[in-house]
Amino acid sequence: MKTFAIGDVHGNFSALQKLLERLPINLQTDELVFLGDLIDRGPNSKLVLDFVIELQNRFGKVYILKGNHEQLLLDSLIAQNSFDYWIAKGGWQTYLDYFPQSEKADWEKFKENFPTLHLERLQQLLLFYRNKHALFVHAGARFTGQAWEIDSMETALYYRDFDFWNGYFGQTIVVGHTPTNKIRKLFAEPTEPEKEMTAWKRGSLIAIDCGAGQQGRLCALELPATKFYYQNV
Repeated sequence: MKTFAIGDVHGNFSALQKLLERLPINLQTDELVFLGDLIDRGPNSKLVLDFVIELQNRFGKVYILKGNHEQLLLDSLIAQNSFDYWIAKGGWQTYLDYFPQSEKADWEKFKENFPTLHLERLQQLLLFYRNKHALFVHAGARFTGQAWEIDSMETALYYRDFDFWNGYFGQTIVVGHTPTNKIRKLFAEPTEPEKEMTAWKRGSLIAIDCGAGQQGRLCALELPATKFYYQNV
């Protein structure tokens, strides 16, 4: 059995389709893990959700993790200030995908008409997934004194402090959330052009957000081979 992990898609449906077509994956036997942030910034978040939900319905080994952008959307359905924050953080593109030709974001319209199926599936997203190959989570893990753990939703969705990048040890962990050029800057490493951004690996930590949310590349990782695949958005 192989495991394939895909980094932050951010509504780039075409790039996701092209990347999946290139992967040497057998969805009957291999596992496929989406690391979250399927939505926002890109043009086709609704299509991405429809597609990934259908994949999960058809194949039992597809795992979808929650990213901070999925949580922002869920929060936006509860309070208008959260809605306004989400819109400013890339949610406007997703809003337009659900309500084309809108001139402004309407909270009442959004919360009353957001598809029930999408809401239910977003609420069911996993915070992390672990198999024999790796631990998969959107953002990171926190050192609790003896081990690196995903000790809260905040850690799973947001944690990316320097101690994680510099000190993580244990089972291989695969994360998205932080574009790899940002990690390189932390270590004073040379950054890469957006369309050539690659994954970042240090010890047993592998980061595969290659900037699809900023017009960079969508990245997939194959384990246990530790082979990377890229698709420009």
